[in-house]
Amino acid sequence: MPTPADAPSHPTPRRPSARREDLLAATVRYVAEHNVSDLSLRPLAAGIGTSPRVLLYLFGSKEELVREVLAVGRGEQLALLERSEAEGGSPRETLERLWEWVTAPEHRGALRLFFEGYVRAFGRREPWLDFGTASLEEWLPPLTRVLDGTRANATVVLAVLRGLLLDLLAAEDEPHIQRVHAAWRDFLATTLG
Repeated sequence: MPTPADAPSHPTPRRPSARREDLLAATVRYVAEHNVSDLSLRPLAAGIGTSPRVLLYLFGSKEELVREVLAVGRGEQLALLERSEAEGGSPRETLERLWEWVTAPEHRGALRLFFEGYVRAFGRREPWLDFGTASLEEWLPPLTRVLDGTRANATVVLAVLRGLLLDLLAAEDEPHIQRVHAAWRDFLATTLG
């Protein structure tokens, strides 16, 4: 799901290294394959062939690693918007593509992590302090551009998107999942024609 960039209040990111990039990619795959609510470093490290100590050395903390995993998804989502626009996709087509990406089963783990971080931002403690605000500031400009409209329009679209994604995460059965997908399609049809 839409996620914020690291803000200046965070420690300086670790220097890039091939090992760091490999472990980040492995973590992204792990998140896609496992239920990672309350992600713990020990099972993650075992699952990707490293140790918690190495992860802490390379990423600084579990929270910073989570933020980087979310940044990977964010980058893919923003690239999807840009590609759709470059290919001449209408606002509706672009938002349909975004919905398909964020609702794909392999992105459920990252989606849960995003909402957990978003809720933690309400506690106003590092490293999640700026997470919610940064997410809004990051997503409103591209959505405004896609919609060729105002920040108010983009705010409504983002709010509906996130609300329906929360509903989707609560889904336990196929009728419920299909109802959420139908609600998004109806929203786009009503809003964008």
